[in-house]
Amino acid sequence: MARKILPLLTEFGYTAASAQAPDLEDFVLLPPSPGRPRLRFVVVKDDLTRGVRFRRNQADVLFDTLSLSKTRLFAEEGSPLASPEGFHLSFLGFRLKHPLLQKREVREAIRLALPVSEWASQKYFGFVDAVPPTPPHALPRFDPALANRMLDQAGIPRDEDGIRFRLRYLTTPVREGNELALLTREALRQIGIQVEVMPLESSLFFSRLQSGEFELFGSRILRRSAADPVGEHFITAGKRNYTGYSNPMLDALLLQNPGAPWPEVAPFLSPDLPVIPLFTWRHGLFLSKRIRFDSIREIPLDDSFRFLASLQLF
Repeated sequence: MARKILPLLTEFGYTAASAQAPDLEDFVLLPPSPGRPRLRFVVVKDDLTRGVRFRRNQADVLFDTLSLSKTRLFAEEGSPLASPEGFHLSFLGFRLKHPLLQKREVREAIRLALPVSEWASQKYFGFVDAVPPTPPHALPRFDPALANRMLDQAGIPRDEDGIRFRLRYLTTPVREGNELALLTREALRQIGIQVEVMPLESSLFFSRLQSGEFELFGSRILRRSAADPVGEHFITAGKRNYTGYSNPMLDALLLQNPGAPWPEVAPFLSPDLPVIPLFTWRHGLFLSKRIRFDSIREIPLDDSFRFLASLQLF
């Protein structure tokens, strides 16, 4: 929350009515002039309650806060939706020290077993976008038959129950993350990999990642755009490098340019496959009828509340 409201404070002159904001679950930002409305932020943890409050005119803005199913429902019922591209990158990460996952061909087989394009269109309702391929123009492949052959050739047979090996998949209880885990479990079952999904509260989730108590995990890199740095996830000593990935050439790049964004880092990752990039998330903005705007689709959005400074009330 603090990162999202920062532009309102630094660029537009808003001030917090309480010194504890934004650590509170209900706080107000005061406008720099009478011509702008004051902004009240209320943290509502339950997805259903957020939607109900908006429909009862108890809220004027829903921004990146509804589940995908409710976003789709609101849009189908006629609520104007702004859904431009964003850069919250969803990915699957491997514990590279695992005896089987340290083999590049095993990680590649797992990638081939994931119907990512089908998920994007059918499970995520088109609210996610494909990650630009590396190298450019390469098409993402979904080929479970080839994945099975690769695992056979790697000397990893199925047992009498049809299982090659088992993996623990860490996720948080957030709905979309948990659903991705279940989709992954089903996809990998087709190639003989049994996945145990372990939803954990966020602090325990990251604690397990840091201690290496996992084989697979699902996560997102949260960035305002594709131009923001991602090095902390992939440099050898990075605090968020949970996979244990190490690439001296990438380290040299990131030491020279700590601000290197995804398009510069991705070519180093593609041959090694320490993570599987899945898709990037679109923004989702609904505004109440009290808000004045010419076209909701022309409101500029990034991963902040900067856009609130330009809205007006009837």
